[in-house]
Amino acid sequence: MTTYFCDGLREVSVVNGVVRLEFHRLEAVQRGGNRELQPVAEFTLALPVQGFVQALGVLEGVRQRFAEQGLIPPAGSPEANPPPPPPKSPNFS
Repeated sequence: MTTYFCDGLREVSVVNGVVRLEFHRLEAVQRGGNRELQPVAEFTLALPVQGFVQALGVLEGVRQRFAEQGLIPPAGSPEANPPPPPPKSPNFS
């Protein structure tokens, strides 16, 4: 079995009863004198809607265990939903 490392979920789309999850990894690129991280598509996972709903239930159980172990804040707490970061100005790199 192949194992893929991904840094995050890039996009979720639903078409004709199929949920597509596009995962990405971050790759360092040189821009002038700066090193920046750029998301690069790694793979797409496609599930029927029912399979996706089942996966959400399993992942919610994992979230609850992490919260019980103190690895993440409990769902619904202010720490669990931090405000989004301010947009990055194109004038600064």
